[in-house]
Amino acid sequence: MKITKISAAVAATFLLLSTTGCDKFLDVNTDPINPTSVPITLLMPTTQASMSLYLGHSVGGLGQPTSALVQQIVNFRVGAFSLGGNDFNNQWLGLYTSALENNEQMLMQGTEQNAWTFVGIAQIQKAYIFSQMVDVWGDIPYSEALKGVQFPAPKFDDDEAIYNDLFGLIDQGVANLRRTDSSRNPSATEDLIYGGDKAKWIRLANTLKLKLYNQIRLTRDVSSNVRPLIDAPADQIGGAAAAGAATNVADDFEFKYGTSAGNPENRHPGFQGDYAASSRENNINPYFYNLLKGNNDPRIPYYFFNQYASTTPLTTADYQDGRFVTVRFGSIGPQASANTTNTRTLQGLYPIGGRYDNGAGGTATGASGRGVVAQRFITFFARKFIEAELQLTVLNNPAAARTAFSDAVTASFTKVNAVAAAEPSTAGVPAIPAASITAYVTAALARYDAASNNEAKLAVIMTEKYIANYGTGVDVYTDYRRTGYPAVPFADTDNDSQTTQTGAFPVRLPYRQNDLLTNINAPKVQPNITTEKIFWDR
Repeated sequence: MKITKISAAVAATFLLLSTTGCDKFLDVNTDPINPTSVPITLLMPTTQASMSLYLGHSVGGLGQPTSALVQQIVNFRVGAFSLGGNDFNNQWLGLYTSALENNEQMLMQGTEQNAWTFVGIAQIQKAYIFSQMVDVWGDIPYSEALKGVQFPAPKFDDDEAIYNDLFGLIDQGVANLRRTDSSRNPSATEDLIYGGDKAKWIRLANTLKLKLYNQIRLTRDVSSNVRPLIDAPADQIGGAAAAGAATNVADDFEFKYGTSAGNPENRHPGFQGDYAASSRENNINPYFYNLLKGNNDPRIPYYFFNQYASTTPLTTADYQDGRFVTVRFGSIGPQASANTTNTRTLQGLYPIGGRYDNGAGGTATGASGRGVVAQRFITFFARKFIEAELQLTVLNNPAAARTAFSDAVTASFTKVNAVAAAEPSTAGVPAIPAASITAYVTAALARYDAASNNEAKLAVIMTEKYIANYGTGVDVYTDYRRTGYPAVPFADTDNDSQTTQTGAFPVRLPYRQNDLLTNINAPKVQPNITTEKIFWDR
């Protein structure tokens, strides 16, 4: 596979969007890019941009449909659990042919050039991408993938075996980052995530290990694995001891977008789908909105933008609560298909860089926001939620879990305020007041304290994580399948006669159908997506 050279790293996102549109069998068994065609300095930003696109919160990524499955948004591409073998072609192809192949070439070139920092980053990125793919598809091509003609029909490896290998891959990445004989290190224009900061990549590696151990905690005893990661010194990148996991918002693992609406277009792809596109891509799920409303959550105007300026009932609304206008999941009501392009509530500033809701309403356009918000992968607040879950369920320390939980909820507000502060002063986006944050955290801790046992406390932790992780759908989908929390409804409980759930909840995504037909080592038929669980599933 060849990839066109690019002159600006941020343009890679939109170049790569077009490289996987055709439906042909080249996704997992093509030779990596010719080493002389693209220099290592361009391979890194290209890999990161495509990773963000195909895992991210947009129509082209996995984040948006998985967010719909767990009732944060309503997206008719997903529908009421009616998923097929052609629904995720672009994501499957994009992750293999753009993200992983370019990353593999970076790993190969880095090894040949003794550029060990590039190699270490490539190994950590590879582990992250494959872990996300296992989380949604289970068994996938891994050990024989990306090896070209050597394995023209790569086998589908066992999902648990892949996870086991990923831990070693992460350790290899950390070891390469610690090497002092690297021929060169990436600059800030080449590493668009951490600017070549090895300390942050090592903390990310340990955070990723902590995350993966947490996800498999129901399959094995991980207590001896997680304690060193929680307790290790966070700022150490040399010597024998492991660097700790993420320590603050500056360690957030995320891909940053820009403001350009021209050539290249480098705003958040989710913003393009909901604001810049002539037709809106998503609605907000009423369950998600009412969950925040019931908690008096001050993040609501940052999460959602109400185009409708009035509270007068609309005859075209399938669901309306004052200025909030949407459609219910699986709605078959008389207004389920009504045109609400200019009245529906949209995703707001925090998830996709849309508009902050100041109460004035107004029809949204591509000029209504900047679309510069980063695509979040693993944040500091998510790391603290992970710690809270592990302290409670693995280390059996509810008091330590409470402390981590408090830190997590507080950090989630800090992140929203950081997004707000990045907006220009003319946009009129205020910070959430400290008093409001304190009141919310106090109420969340009261819910934790009132929970009668550890299982009930886990429900409180996971519900707050579900709210905070808006925009990282794969992890929310994974958390729900692992724990069952929050207990999201899959039909409108107030008016069941006007909603329908087509099929059972999917516990995995279907494979790309063309791979099943053309790869002799692929499964002969689609797995039953409602019963055949990922190995870590509860």
